[in-house]
Amino acid sequence: MSRRNATPTILLAAAAAAVAALPAHAQSLSVHFNTPSLDRWMYPFNSTPGIETSAPLFGAILQPGFDDRDAQFLVGFDTQSTIPPGLPLDHYDILSITITLAVGNNNVALYDPTPDSVRTLFPDTDPLHLPDADPGKPIELFGVAYRNGFSASTFLESTRFGGAPLVPPAEGARNAFAAVFDDQGNPTDVSRQVRLRPDGQPFEATPFAVGLTDQVEPGQPIPAGTVMTFTLSRCDPAARAYLARGLAEGRLRFIASSLEPASGDPGGGTGDPTYPTIITREAGLGLEATLALNVRVGLPADFNADGFVDFFDFADFVDAFEDGDTAADFNADCFVDFFDLDAFLEAFEA
Repeated sequence: MSRRNATPTILLAAAAAAVAALPAHAQSLSVHFNTPSLDRWMYPFNSTPGIETSAPLFGAILQPGFDDRDAQFLVGFDTQSTIPPGLPLDHYDILSITITLAVGNNNVALYDPTPDSVRTLFPDTDPLHLPDADPGKPIELFGVAYRNGFSASTFLESTRFGGAPLVPPAEGARNAFAAVFDDQGNPTDVSRQVRLRPDGQPFEATPFAVGLTDQVEPGQPIPAGTVMTFTLSRCDPAARAYLARGLAEGRLRFIASSLEPASGDPGGGTGDPTYPTIITREAGLGLEATLALNVRVGLPADFNADGFVDFFDFADFVDAFEDGDTAADFNADCFVDFFDLDAFLEAFEA
């Protein structure tokens, strides 16, 4: 989207021509991971961490001793061999990123392509309860945060699930958990989202993405093998910061979760389940998680990624800016306007 006025192209181009070319060693990279570096079912009663062939996703809504997002799925990709780690965060410009996960159970969960308010899970007697406008609960993708001294580099497939005790009451005890982040990278655990009400208000947590497919109509059962695609928005500053930190560390980690309640007791119980399962790499079906990433790595002002900051970058940016091209959305706010021009000039002059 463009919301700009006329560009002072001649004056700006003249200024750019006076700047000497500086080596920047930038590059545009397109990478695709066909399998994750790790995947693990994050469930407190999982006795075989890291070697499961499927990962059920379900909630234990408002049940004492269990997180609302009770069964989560951790998936990670080590990127240091394909994307240079250790650079300043502004040297990672995420152009696009998609993750795929495949559903393992057949015609059990209903396809919900839209986020649902947490208020749809409040009891009917709660004055803040909202009816769910569509069937099912979406599969949501979040970032990962850690507690008890663990990090992305130390929490592995076989690492202990959480602190003692692992059995109820053990709310908020998992060592790796689904989280939302602010622009500074501070995490908030969303595992107990339904029961937590900061300042008495519902805790609405926005995921990085919701799983989508064009193979199933909304509200219909999801067949086994259906691939769900999660497309992260580059216009979300918190997501961009999270991804940049991950690339700088050489590891991207995500958690898939659903607030679809488990039937019966919190462990799944009896009755007909309505929650999805995710196929893991251990299943050997070729339907494990994948990651596709396009990123420009290097000095931000090296707009054409030729390894130098020079007039050609300036000219290419101006052309894209005047065309309203989304490539000129330099500050990644989903608008092409003078804020992008100011940001580019500042980076260019630096």
